[in-house]
Amino acid sequence: MFRNLYADSRRIFFSRSFYVVIFIIFIYQLIASLLIWALTVFLSEGQVASDEIAFLYPSVAAFIVTISTLFITQRDFEDGCIRNKFISGVKRYDAFLSAVICGMLQGALLTIVAFVSSMIVMPILSKGFMDFSIPEIADYWIVITLACMSIGAFSTALIMIMGGSKISYVAGLAVAFLLKMLGTHVLDKLYPDKGNCMLTGTKLELYKFIDRYIPYSYLLDEPHWDSLSYIVGCTGLVVISVVVGVIVFTKKEIR
Repeated sequence: MFRNLYADSRRIFFSRSFYVVIFIIFIYQLIASLLIWALTVFLSEGQVASDEIAFLYPSVAAFIVTISTLFITQRDFEDGCIRNKFISGVKRYDAFLSAVICGMLQGALLTIVAFVSSMIVMPILSKGFMDFSIPEIADYWIVITLACMSIGAFSTALIMIMGGSKISYVAGLAVAFLLKMLGTHVLDKLYPDKGNCMLTGTKLELYKFIDRYIPYSYLLDEPHWDSLSYIVGCTGLVVISVVVGVIVFTKKEIR
C-alpha cells in the first residue's frame, strides 16, 4: 500500500498537467487582482482592501481541484498504469485508496500554491485587511484547504468509479458546477442582502445542512460555523467517497 502510495504521489510531481494547473492559479490570481485594482482605483478612486485579493481562489477552487484530479487520475487509465498495478499484484482497494489520498494531496498542494500567490500579489496591489484579523485569515485558509482536500477525494473517487472514461471530464466538472450553483442559491436564501431569511421548517433545516456540511459551500463565503462542523462535513464527504468508491471499483471491469 505505502509503496503504491509513494509511486502515485511521485507521479503527481512528475505530471506536466499538475504544473499547468499551478500556472493557471498564478495567472488567475494575477489577472483577477489587477482587474480589481483597476476597477477600484480608476473607477471608484479608492484603495483595494487586502480581503478582496486574499480570497479570490475559493471562487474557482472546486473547478481547479476537479480539473487537476481529472487530468492526473484519468491519465493512469489511458497509459495502462492502473491495469499494470493489478497485474503486479496491487489489490483494487489499495489502488483506489492510494488514488483518493493523492487526490486529497493535490487539493492541499493547490491551496498552498493559491495562498502563496495571493500573499505575493496582495502587498503590491492592496492596502491592508479591513474585515479580517490574522487569526480569522488563518482559520479561513484552513477551511479552504480542508474543503479542497475533500473535493479532491470526491473527484478522484468519481473518476475511479467511472473507470477513467472520457465522460468523467463532463461528469466531474458538471458536479462541481451544479454544487457551486446549489451553494450560491442556499447562501442567497439563508443570508439575503435585504431583509430576513424567509425559509421555515424542513426547507430551512435542509438549507442549513447544505451550508453547514457540504464542503463545496465552504468555498462561497467566509466561515460562519464552528470548526467541528467543517471537520465533520469534509470528513463525511471523504468517507462517503471511499466507501461507495471501494464497493463499485472493486467490482468494476477495467479495460
